Amino acid sequence: MALTIEELEEGRRIAALVVKHCGDRYRPIFKRFDQEITRRTNDDDRLRMVLNSQAPRQRIRRRHR
Repeated sequence: MALTIEELEEGRRIAALVVKHCGDRYRPIFKRFDQEITRRTNDDDRLRMVLNSQAPRQRIRRRHR
């Protein structure tokens, strides 16, 4: 089961509070949440950009064997 962006953002917020109150040894947990959010956001942005910028093209017909 994959986490949603909203769940990851909440996890990142909680991780930031843990780092603030418990110390830098928990920073890798915060970084992991942050990296996953960035990765997914970048992937979604790139997908949207490609889909929005591509004009519909004629379908390529595959030869049947």
